[in-house]
Amino acid sequence: MDQNSTYRGANVLGMLRDETQLLRWGSLLYSVFWFAEPVHRRSFIVWAFFLVFYAIFLTGYLRVLQGKKQEQRFWLVVLFLLGYLYYPFNPNAGGEFVFAVVVSSFFLREGTTLSAFRTFAAILIAQAVGLFLETWWLHLPWSIAHSVVFFMVVIGLSNFSFARQVFISNQLRKANEEIEHLTQRAERERIARDLHDLLGHTLTVIAIKSDVANRLFSVQPEIAHGEIAEVEATAREALREVRSAVTGYRAEGIMVELSKTRNALRSAGVQLVTQVDILDISLTESDLLCFVLREATTNILRHAHATACRVELSKNDRIRLTIDDDGGGKQSPDGNGIEGMRGRLRHAHGCLSIVSSPLGGMRVLAELPISGDGNEHRKGEGRS
Repeated sequence: MDQNSTYRGANVLGMLRDETQLLRWGSLLYSVFWFAEPVHRRSFIVWAFFLVFYAIFLTGYLRVLQGKKQEQRFWLVVLFLLGYLYYPFNPNAGGEFVFAVVVSSFFLREGTTLSAFRTFAAILIAQAVGLFLETWWLHLPWSIAHSVVFFMVVIGLSNFSFARQVFISNQLRKANEEIEHLTQRAERERIARDLHDLLGHTLTVIAIKSDVANRLFSVQPEIAHGEIAEVEATAREALREVRSAVTGYRAEGIMVELSKTRNALRSAGVQLVTQVDILDISLTESDLLCFVLREATTNILRHAHATACRVELSKNDRIRLTIDDDGGGKQSPDGNGIEGMRGRLRHAHGCLSIVSSPLGGMRVLAELPISGDGNEHRKGEGRS
């Protein structure tokens, strides 16, 4: 998984957490209706009884949301019982049943969504049946009971859905973190194996030959010089292999490099037009073309003062990368960048030519022979 995916996952989870906090505290506004009964009755006993009830409710509500697991279960049971105990004295506080049902949805995190829903539905039905029985037994207002059950169903189901969303998002985040960790560990192990394979034998040979040369310098200097020459050749070969390996690690593909080129030229006010045959090319070929494109783009940005650039990538008998600009640059002695391009292409049996462009500036043409180990299996043509 890339960093952008990780950042988006963390951002979504953070938004869900913020929304959860808002629901937890904002939901307490519904309890304002519970004050209607003591305000209307204007009795000290009624107020005292209500304040005891409300204190127990707030304690239970907060402990369920923030306490330890065993403590949460205890206070959840208290919330369920508290509604039945106080409802006969203050039917307007029937909303306490809704709170008990809603917070229970955040405990149903184990198992599948279907099994969690079945458990939640059983809790909801049991709570509603208990409320109806109490209403019938004590001859309480049926209209309030119906309203309480309605809000239990509507608000309870919406919060159950939200709770499952939070749970699934959290599980997905954990799974993504685990995948990213395993991917990084596998990549580190692969790089370690590659470097061991590349350097282990080579460094051993260098150490042995250096030791032999050190012993022979005073006895047989000619042989010692030969050993040193072999050490130098071996070291250079090892350096080349390491560079090749690192290039492979860094390779992102020609299409990614074109996207970076477009962004760089756009920042300098240069319009890029591309005509790219989606090729079947090897990583080595792709990396070489990316290098040429980067160097040519750097030259355009530094020296050409161009307003337009055209990049063509095609394959017939050879792979050809053509980069034209309409700038005022003139052909001059090759600098380090051009020499670097020529050297890399020459090593891959390719060539580089720099001539005047039909656009009015300079044309950089890189050609490579076609190899048989292509691994970018793409077909078609892209234009932009």
